[in-house]
Amino acid sequence: MPMLLEENIINKLEKINWDFAGEKTQYLTHKFHSYPARYIPQIPRTFIELFTSKGESIFDPMCGSGTTLVEAMLTGRNAIGNDYNPLAVLISKAKTTMISEEDFVYLEHKLSELSQEIRGRRQEIGVQLPSRKLSKLFTRQNLSSINLIKQMIEELKKENKNELCDFCQVALSATIWSFIESEGKRDIKSGFQKKIQIMKKELSLMKHSILTPNSSILVQQGDARNLSVGSNSIDLIVTSPPYVNALDYYREHMYNMYFLDIDVNKFKKNEIGGHSHFIANRFRLLSEYLWDMLRVMIEMNRALKKNKYCVIVVGNSSLEYELIESHKFFKAFASAVGFKHEITLFRNIDKTRKYTSKAIGQIDDEYIIVFKKQTESMIDKSDDVAVTNLIRSELLSFRAKIQKSPGSSLGSKKPTKKRLGDNVVKIDEAIKNIDSDIKINF
Repeated sequence: MPMLLEENIINKLEKINWDFAGEKTQYLTHKFHSYPARYIPQIPRTFIELFTSKGESIFDPMCGSGTTLVEAMLTGRNAIGNDYNPLAVLISKAKTTMISEEDFVYLEHKLSELSQEIRGRRQEIGVQLPSRKLSKLFTRQNLSSINLIKQMIEELKKENKNELCDFCQVALSATIWSFIESEGKRDIKSGFQKKIQIMKKELSLMKHSILTPNSSILVQQGDARNLSVGSNSIDLIVTSPPYVNALDYYREHMYNMYFLDIDVNKFKKNEIGGHSHFIANRFRLLSEYLWDMLRVMIEMNRALKKNKYCVIVVGNSSLEYELIESHKFFKAFASAVGFKHEITLFRNIDKTRKYTSKAIGQIDDEYIIVFKKQTESMIDKSDDVAVTNLIRSELLSFRAKIQKSPGSSLGSKKPTKKRLGDNVVKIDEAIKNIDSDIKINF
């Protein structure tokens, strides 16, 4: 860690303008692929430079599209990224994997063949797309182009060109994303080839921007509630967990994952924060989310070295017109899992970068919570009684808050007084069902 006196750390953090207004956030491989609610690279970059030295290990247990990993690589740190979402893992790998010029020359040859294939014939393919209006955007011509691109990627895989395979899969996924965003106005074939060229350019720039070429970046698919990272092995954790009401993560990735042959149902079933089996009572979802996050915190504490820092970036959410201040839950869990809460920093999100979700609403701000590991966790992640008691205590406090002041996240909506009053009943039900709702799968 840089020679920074302990008593000066908080003071230094307080002086930083965390809004980073006007700063460029889309550069190098950060441009590869859109991803919902990702944080800006300046956040992990600041903590990496403040709390670690070159060669030390950074960990992001919920790495999403790999923002932390890219910044670790650029600053000469080693890094491990973990995510349960296979698309996130794929994007993160592509962003942090350098590809040789020889392989890119070979890819140009494959792309030339692909262009001839697409011009020469149109494949008739039978697919069962999701039952959504967006599926109508995918005409026979679009589906034929996607299928031929997938065949090229499959050939790369058979030829053991795994890095090129990942690279092209991310390009295809990003092309499909852009196609949907344009409401079908962009051409799949030309969009894919253009995306390949843009990604090649940014990867080349990335290669020349890396301070220490020998940095080790490992990306793995795994459950943040049950990590494979060694105990007391990490120098800094910087991460941004999913939101409480995170159904949009699955919805926004649906077509990308479908065309990449990713098992959507498996991801959806095990996604933190987005379980659809609590549709009738979202406060039971909150209960499960808190359980999941507590287990994640226990695991982060285990992986982190003593006296090292864990940084969590999270925004508020909304459930049934009630404000969910997630940062306060993380702070409440800290001492039980061996963390000392150092400071919570507030930042406004630039209006051009705000993430809007039907379930969550518009995310206007974020909280950056800084913890320091003091001891090993006081509770074990498999101790059902201890964990359940902690969750129950937080839900009871939340119940008291909304009973006193209901409708803390109304926005422009005006629910009836009875609708808001029913929330207390739903929370009581959630508290009653904690034991049956929470399932530990190790």
